[in-house]
Amino acid sequence: MTPEFLRRYYILRIISNPKVYGIEKNGFVPLEDLQKSLDQLRADNMDDPLYDKLNLHSQKTIKRDLDKIKSYYQSIILHKRNYGYYVDSYEISEALKEIYEKTELYLLHHHAHVWKTYVTTARSSLSSQVDLVPLIHAIEQHLLIKIIYHGWYDDSFNTISGFFQPLHIKEINKAWYLIAYNEEYGFYAFCLDNRIKSISISKQQVKEPVNFSPKDYFKNVIGILKSDIKAEWIQIKVANHHFKYLENNPLHHSQQIVTRPKELDTYKLDYKNPNIWGEIKVYVEPNYEFLMEILKYNLWVKVVSPLHVKAYVKHHLEFILDYYE
Repeated sequence: MTPEFLRRYYILRIISNPKVYGIEKNGFVPLEDLQKSLDQLRADNMDDPLYDKLNLHSQKTIKRDLDKIKSYYQSIILHKRNYGYYVDSYEISEALKEIYEKTELYLLHHHAHVWKTYVTTARSSLSSQVDLVPLIHAIEQHLLIKIIYHGWYDDSFNTISGFFQPLHIKEINKAWYLIAYNEEYGFYAFCLDNRIKSISISKQQVKEPVNFSPKDYFKNVIGILKSDIKAEWIQIKVANHHFKYLENNPLHHSQQIVTRPKELDTYKLDYKNPNIWGEIKVYVEPNYEFLMEILKYNLWVKVVSPLHVKAYVKHHLEFILDYYE
């Protein structure tokens, strides 16, 4: 991230959500208020070079930044004379949400030491053998990496050793994974914890790099693991208090609402009351990671179809119940 990127990011954030920055002028942001907010952010981070260019905010610079914002983020910011700047659309695109989230996460990690009194982050299982920055560089440059990896149960306790083309890094459930490829193993998900015995990046480029689309690869899975199980629509009933949660935090990008609870707000949680249940559906592989996700939601969700998926979940719940007999 560069100081210029951060300035443009904050210009977009301030204009799109001015109340957060103390600007209450009917959704408009006058130039002077924008400059004051940027100056305050700079003053709050005076010793941090990442914030160096926040106070380079002449009207000419702002105009150039707005053109860049339009190009990068597909967000159009307009100006109304005697009022100020405003966002042309109130709807934030999924792409822009992702930029917001990734930038905020980056800033959270950037300030981790200073903010440790105020923010607690989850500890991940990332191995000390792994340095993500050069690994990302290897993905960008199609450089071969050498891995020695000793698997656990899910990897059949195999030791895998060889050269791979690194393709994508994904964080999920406090763990980091590397999707990599070679002819012997095909596409393989390496967990970057202490199963990694060594990892080194060569200077050799892949002669015929494989194409990889995270969107396509993870299209029908919850989590990281692809299986031979066919994806299908799975219907899930959800109790009203958790329906709201899953509406804002979908199980999967394919999630659709089938029916909403007739009684969305109830103080008493009577699970025998049919009116507190809504229904969603997701199009996924009903594999082990799907099962773990469903079990995570306890008695607040229940799979209703297809019947073989419902039986799969029920079978595991019966096993768990046997532990307590």
